[in-house]
Amino acid sequence: MKKPSICQEDVDLLRQYDLQEINLDNAMRLSFEPGEYLIRAGEAIDYLYFVAAGKAKVCLSVSNGKQLLLCYFMSRGIIGDVELMTGQRTAFTTMQAVTRFTCIGLPLAVYADILRNNTRFVNRIGRELAKKLMQSDINGAITILHPLEARLCAYIQQTSTNGVFRETLTDVAELIGTSYRHLLRCLDKLCRDGILLKESFGYVVANQEEFGKRAGDLYMT
Repeated sequence: MKKPSICQEDVDLLRQYDLQEINLDNAMRLSFEPGEYLIRAGEAIDYLYFVAAGKAKVCLSVSNGKQLLLCYFMSRGIIGDVELMTGQRTAFTTMQAVTRFTCIGLPLAVYADILRNNTRFVNRIGRELAKKLMQSDINGAITILHPLEARLCAYIQQTSTNGVFRETLTDVAELIGTSYRHLLRCLDKLCRDGILLKESFGYVVANQEEFGKRAGDLYMT
């Protein structure tokens, strides 16, 4: 993770959250490479993050150690707002960069009280949390009600790079709520249908148009 100082573009982004009047001397620009974790559930969270660019997957861990995919941040939003408003200093969810991911970070040790006492910012946080609650409900329904093929295609669509998908399949099965064997059967069917090609390094999307139809707009924010 890289931590250079913020620029005017970052200040302009924070202004959208009614933070133009606070001292930003301790703010920093944080950059994460694909696959790098921003936060892990149960571990200390040091920043409130404002997403500037990129895409990351957000997962919820449960008591048996398994994880479930909650949503994606698509170059917008706040990370750590739940922890800020509840006063927690440990992360509630796990977030991992899918693409190069850039945020403006406000260290909670410096800014937590300042932010909680900013009425306009707290109102904005409330709206953001309401949207997240609605999206979480939608994604929960997707996991229960949509067929595996649609969930898998949507996941591949979001995590592939230049049409190449190479994630660990045991992890994928867990995140989209299925068994490893069922996942393999679904991948095999997509290959037989000419949607995917299996290669030694992973899977390649062979028919983008049909693949997009099967993926739909699931797991999007």
